[in-house]
Amino acid sequence: MSKTRWLLIGSGALLMVAVVVAAVYRGYGASAVEVKTGVAVRRVYEDKVLATGKVETVNPAEVVTPYAARLVSLRVKEGDRVTAGQSLGELDLTDSEQNLKDAEAAYNIARVELEQAYDEAKPERLAEAESALQASRVAAEAARKKLERYKYLLEQGAVSQAEYEEVEAAYTRAQAEEEAAAARLQALREDSADRIEIQQARLQQAQIALEKARQMVDKGRLPAPIDGVVLQISSDVGSYLQPGVPVLTVGNPDALEVVAEVSEQDIGGIAPGQDVDLNWAGAPGKTFKGKVSRVSPAVVRSGARESENVVKVYIEILQGRQELKPGATVDAVIYRVKPHHTVLVPNEAVVGKGPNRTVFVIEDGRARRRAVTVGYSNELYTEIRSGIEPGQRLILNPKGIRDGQPVREIGGGAK
Repeated sequence: MSKTRWLLIGSGALLMVAVVVAAVYRGYGASAVEVKTGVAVRRVYEDKVLATGKVETVNPAEVVTPYAARLVSLRVKEGDRVTAGQSLGELDLTDSEQNLKDAEAAYNIARVELEQAYDEAKPERLAEAESALQASRVAAEAARKKLERYKYLLEQGAVSQAEYEEVEAAYTRAQAEEEAAAARLQALREDSADRIEIQQARLQQAQIALEKARQMVDKGRLPAPIDGVVLQISSDVGSYLQPGVPVLTVGNPDALEVVAEVSEQDIGGIAPGQDVDLNWAGAPGKTFKGKVSRVSPAVVRSGARESENVVKVYIEILQGRQELKPGATVDAVIYRVKPHHTVLVPNEAVVGKGPNRTVFVIEDGRARRRAVTVGYSNELYTEIRSGIEPGQRLILNPKGIRDGQPVREIGGGAK
C-alpha cells in the first residue's frame, strides 16, 4: 500500500475520533447540572457559652436575728476565724431572760404538783383516808345517838331548847365530816391515775417552754452556726433589728464555687462535667480552670439585669482556688464542646438525619455519593468524623442529585 494511501486512512481515523470526542463532550455538557459547592476543611471546632459569675462559698451560713431586738455588741470582725457555737455578739436579752425566769418558775410549779399527785396515790395515803372515814362514821353515829337522847330529855323538860339545838348542830357537823371523808377516799381511789397523767402532761409542756426560752437566750448571743471565717457583717451595733434580718455570714473560704448566670436561650447543652475557663480582673492574664458541677432546674430573673431570664450554673473551681476571693465577679467560658481539630463541612452539604448521613463530592465533573459519620454541629458547620478528606469539594443543597450525574460548579463555596 502506498504511503499516500496510509496517510489518508490515518487522517480519516483521527477525524472520526475527534468527531466522537466532540459528540461526547457536547453530550456531557448538555446534561451537566449547575451546582453550588463548598469545601471540607480541617480546623478547630468548639462550642462555648460566655457568662458572668460570682465567686461564692459553698454552703455559707447566715446568722440572723431570732426576734426583734437591738444589736448590743459584736465580738468579731470580717476575716476572723470562728468555731461552731462560739458567741459572735449579743442582742438585748432583757425580754428573753425574763421569759426564761417565768418559764423556770412555771416548770418548778408543775414539778411540785406532779410530786403531790404521786404522793396522794400512795397506798398509805389511801389507808389514812379509809381510817379518817371510819373515825368520822363512828363520830357521826355517836352524835346521832346523843341527839336522840337529848330529844327525849327535851320532851321530859330535863334539858333546854338551846342545849338540844347545840347537840343537833354537832350532829350536822359530824355528818358533813363523814361525807367529806367519804368523798376524799373516793377521789383518791378513782382520780389518782388521771391526776398523775394530767400533771405529767403539764410538766412536759412546761419543760418544752423552758427549753425554748433557753434557746432564745442562747440565740440572742448569736452563736456561730459552723466552723469558718466571718465573710461579711451586715448589721451595725445599736441597730434595732427585725426577726430574720442577717447580722453576719460565716463560710469556709477554702470551699469556693462560681455561680454563673446563663441566658435561657444559651442553656441548652450545658451539663455537669463540662470544662470552664474563668477570668478575674484581680488576676489579669491568668485563666482559672473549673468544671460545671450542676445546673439549676429553674429559670429565674437575673440578679444584675432584672429584665433578663437566666439559669444558674454552678461551677467547681479546680485551679486557683486560693487566689480567688469570695464575692469576686468572674467571666466564665463554658465549653459545651472542647476545642479540637476536625473536618468541617457546610451544613447545606449534609443530607439525612442521625449519626450516619450522606454528602455528594465532585470527582472528575461528576457527583459522587459518600456515606459519612457526623459529630457536633452549629449554625454553620457540621463535623465529619469519617467518610471524606479535607479539601474535597461538596455539593450544597444536593436535592435531586444522583450518584454519577455530571455537574458543573457555579461557585457558592469557600476556595
